[in-house]
Amino acid sequence: MAYVEPLDLQPQQALPGRTRTILARRLADIVCLPSSRIGPQERWIVGDLLHEILRFSDVSLRRRVALRLADILDAPSGLVRSLAIDTFEVAEPILERSQTLTDFDLLEVIRAGQLEHRIAIAKRDRVSEVVTASLIKDGEFNVVTAVLRNAGAHIAPPTLDHLVTTASDEASFVPLIMKRAELRPRAAMRLFWSAPHKDRLSILERFGVDRTLMIEAVDDVFAMAAHEAEPDPLVSRALVFVDRRQRDRNAMAKSAYGTLEKVFETMAREGATPDLIEAASQIASISRPLLARMFDDPGGEPLAVLVKATGADRECLVQLWRALGRPETAPAFAEGMIVHDSLSVERAQTILRYWDWANLGKRNQQG
Repeated sequence: MAYVEPLDLQPQQALPGRTRTILARRLADIVCLPSSRIGPQERWIVGDLLHEILRFSDVSLRRRVALRLADILDAPSGLVRSLAIDTFEVAEPILERSQTLTDFDLLEVIRAGQLEHRIAIAKRDRVSEVVTASLIKDGEFNVVTAVLRNAGAHIAPPTLDHLVTTASDEASFVPLIMKRAELRPRAAMRLFWSAPHKDRLSILERFGVDRTLMIEAVDDVFAMAAHEAEPDPLVSRALVFVDRRQRDRNAMAKSAYGTLEKVFETMAREGATPDLIEAASQIASISRPLLARMFDDPGGEPLAVLVKATGADRECLVQLWRALGRPETAPAFAEGMIVHDSLSVERAQTILRYWDWANLGKRNQQG
């Protein structure tokens, strides 16, 4: 393996000398010549000489050279790398514009540089997924914000998952994540729980899709699965997601309350007791942990999704709100009503089932 000299942040002592300054400028002139005037070997040799001189030169000269080399595509890599890890005044043009820097170079600068270096890298015209992952791993607010605002920064799914988790503690990341082209349903459904009302509406509208194509494609699979001696749990999970019906008829037949409406009505009088939560979970065909999370959420949107997905009317949303002891004058109640009135049953079912499907899959993986 080739030896690569580690980057050094420690500036060398600048020594005086007008002759050195003139020589550095002349060598920089040579390094910046077009390929038609100078061969690569000669450029590299001159770059090595210039590198040695700049180590003992003042900041103004180093910055002047950095400004010249920032736009040279075939600039000597070692020289560019040393300027990239220099004080930020010197490194700034290199980090922002130089195409000579490799991902390996950028990762070294991220590791050894200062906050300003990382912000500059985050603002580059193009940032690879590997570099982006390294930038955001420590959760530095200004760096993460710069990455999220940069359309040229490519974010891999695991990195986006990490950002979604971070957004639960840093609300200002939510609208920035919402604008990312990489946002997919699984991440968006998790982001929902950290998002304000406006972004929650956007998530419901953008990812609450109709399941008609899925239903038509697997319609005959329901009968096939029903006749299997040993049901496949993965098939069962997928079919629950696709099924047209949200309410469990068998659970309604066995329940002392009979209907979901009766459960909600009882909750309004007696509160959300464990027995009533269990009954609602069984009849609505959703897991109890998800239902508990929906009840614990301070917003009205999750409850509205539950009511609409199960085909219940607005009065049931009122009853749930009362069951949780919340005032109907609260803005969250009005926001919940907006979701109930604007969301179709089919889209609400997709949202509700995706929440439950994703959470169940996570629990199974942990188990």
